[in-house]
Amino acid sequence: MGALLKLSNLNDGFVDEVRIDEIENRNCFTYLDNDGSNCEICIYEDGLCLFKQTSDHLLELHLKDNTYAKVTTSEGIIKFDAKVIDFHVNNDILVMHYLVNEEERIIEINY
Repeated sequence: MGALLKLSNLNDGFVDEVRIDEIENRNCFTYLDNDGSNCEICIYEDGLCLFKQTSDHLLELHLKDNTYAKVTTSEGIIKFDAKVIDFHVNNDILVMHYLVNEEERIIEINY
């Protein structure tokens, strides 16, 4: 089973789509994004978490319970508040609409 993952920034129109060919567990899976970075998404009943490891930083996006985005680099850590606007799961489609630093973003996963 595979999926199409779409990350959108509504403020600037940026859209990044990744086709993930193999997913063993729909609730927690890893993939390589279009930049070759290792990413992991874990989905829960009340939200999701996304982790992205690049060559120079780690991005953690926690969109459940205590919502925030955190970037860790060799220079230090910066943390932003995040706010979930809408979260829908309908059969094989997940849509998370959220704000980070006043920027509207959407995560869509189609299995």
